[in-house]
Amino acid sequence: MNQIFRYTLCCMLMIQWIQAAESNQPTDLSGVWTSTATIDEFDSRTAQLTLTKKEDKWAASMINENGEKTELTRVVQTGKSLSIEFDMERDGQKGVIGAKAELDKEGTLKGTWYAKDGDGFELMSNQWTAFRSLKATLAGTWQVTAKTDNGDMDHEMVMTQKGSTFEGVAISSEGEAPFTHLKIDKHHLSMHVAYAGGTVKIKSKLIAKNRLEGKWVFQDEFDQEVANGAWIASKSEKK
Repeated sequence: MNQIFRYTLCCMLMIQWIQAAESNQPTDLSGVWTSTATIDEFDSRTAQLTLTKKEDKWAASMINENGEKTELTRVVQTGKSLSIEFDMERDGQKGVIGAKAELDKEGTLKGTWYAKDGDGFELMSNQWTAFRSLKATLAGTWQVTAKTDNGDMDHEMVMTQKGSTFEGVAISSEGEAPFTHLKIDKHHLSMHVAYAGGTVKIKSKLIAKNRLEGKWVFQDEFDQEVANGAWIASKSEKK
């Protein structure tokens, strides 16, 4: 009995140690994000934030609504937390603008932006959020895996941007099928594709720079759900 107890206790401690180790692993925040800084209840500012990492060193830039680009001088990631800052000078007065946020379960960075004077005194702060910009990365060829009860179904998804809209096609050994009802909402992607006399409906979200995860549902010609499963798509970096 004591041996069984000791073995069970060791297993529980091992599981807790593994979970703790996994929770401390840094999340890859690289990619293009759409950020929103709330000014007050009536006003906000939107910008495109690009985060890149090379040899454990972060770099970041931000393009505001007027198309003006600013290089961020300080970028720090700790686990799922992100801190960004840049120095500014206006009318001879120096200051710092920055933001601190944490990645939530939905893949959105949520936190606070702030403005400080040259002495570090906070002049203003409010809510700051950022979500991955799906439109910035969607075009290209994706490798898709649809999980089924009979095993994985692998195929390619090719997305093409035409102006401000996207078109897509699924390519497999059975041929090609265009996606319809394609909709992008922030970092979420939904679409339909005809299959075996019915329709596969897909809902996913961009959880990493080049990775979509979600769910597929197959409905027959009577719109009755027949099957469903996990849906995963990944895109390789261009060399």
